[in-house]
Amino acid sequence: MEKIKKNIIKNSIPTIIAFILSDIFTMIDTMLIGSISDETTYVASLSAINVTAKVMLFVSAISRGINVASSTILSRYIANNDKEKMQSTIIHTIILNVFFISLPLVIISLIFMKEIMIFIGNDSIIYDVGKGYYIAIMIGFLFSSFNNILAFLSRSVCEAKRSLYMETFANIFNVVGDIVLINGLFIFPKLGVTGAGVATLTYKVILTVMWIFVLFKSKSKLRINVDYKFKFDKKMIKDILRTGIPASTELLSARGANIIFTKIIAGLGTTYLAAQQICMTIFNLIIEVGNALCVSIAPLVSESIGKQKYETAKIYVRYSRKIAIIISTVIGLLIMILSTPLLNLYTNSETVKSIVKGLLIIIIIAQYAQNIRDIYNGGLIGSGDTKYIAKYTILTDVVLKVILSYICINILKLGLVSIWVIIATQEFLKAIIFYKRFHSDNWKNIKVIDSL
Repeated sequence: MEKIKKNIIKNSIPTIIAFILSDIFTMIDTMLIGSISDETTYVASLSAINVTAKVMLFVSAISRGINVASSTILSRYIANNDKEKMQSTIIHTIILNVFFISLPLVIISLIFMKEIMIFIGNDSIIYDVGKGYYIAIMIGFLFSSFNNILAFLSRSVCEAKRSLYMETFANIFNVVGDIVLINGLFIFPKLGVTGAGVATLTYKVILTVMWIFVLFKSKSKLRINVDYKFKFDKKMIKDILRTGIPASTELLSARGANIIFTKIIAGLGTTYLAAQQICMTIFNLIIEVGNALCVSIAPLVSESIGKQKYETAKIYVRYSRKIAIIISTVIGLLIMILSTPLLNLYTNSETVKSIVKGLLIIIIIAQYAQNIRDIYNGGLIGSGDTKYIAKYTILTDVVLKVILSYICINILKLGLVSIWVIIATQEFLKAIIFYKRFHSDNWKNIKVIDSL
């Protein structure tokens, strides 16, 4: 039991810190945009960040699904001490993900940039103000695609601390770039929201350089040996896609639903869309606890199953759930207590602050359900049960979230409060479904790798 706790803490705590820091840096981005004095430009800038985030998350869904699969597969090879297959998994993942998935998707998203931004944002001013930000973020995704592969796989070999240190160091350049480029300090031009995009792109490039060093020069377990002779393996690709396609389908459905969801909210006006962006940055900060634990315990569960230690896999999930509840409770209470000064950092708009403040209680409630859901999600991912996750995510995100949101906003005219009630309901439902699935033990004999 002590070893299990030690493994969870070693892998999850650095990941939780890294994810929370990442969201804090995103919050700083949003807060620094608040220094834009013209309210019309400020609201449009915040809305552009919201729209771009939804597009980027949608584009990254397939990429992340492949990373989930590769992490699970790598853990099985670790369990069997197959070092050659471990290196093969890393290289196949990079080639498949960066060149065959991320690059084509980025090109398409840039070609149809104007149509996408106006369609989601429901207002041409969002495109006019935010197109520079959109371009920088989409180009940056090519680098973050590579970075995310190595970050995912580093957790499979229990090197989460490395990712934390590198992310933190690189993000310093992001914050400095925001301060300098948004307001045009020293010799730099005043770029507004575009400056935030350029700063983020710079941070991603720096992080890529650091990961390349890890891959070829460090003592990491992910290091590719110079004498290793890579051979393209169709079976390896098949194994990755078997688990990766359902995982990608789940993420695509969830993030595609979020794009439609954002468009529905945009119908309320740019002020409400800006308020929703602030709500989501706060919500994302809290749910990063569950998200980090999800990606941390998935490889640990996978390795345990590879060694046929099923009870150990269950203990990883149970102990992680306790950690999620404790940490998310502390963060939720801090946000409630410090809500007024926190919102003052975001914006000077009393209208936007009033909208967000009225939603904080529902946001805190919704995060409990999502954090618990993410823990069981991680357990099911580690077992390779991604088809089940995809099926119920499509059901809840598309049928429940999108359709009910449309009814509440466009027919019943209930406003943004109804949106967050729907989010909370959806997450509680998914938490119950994934809890029952994990405790059914149906995942024990799912095939992840043909050769095993």
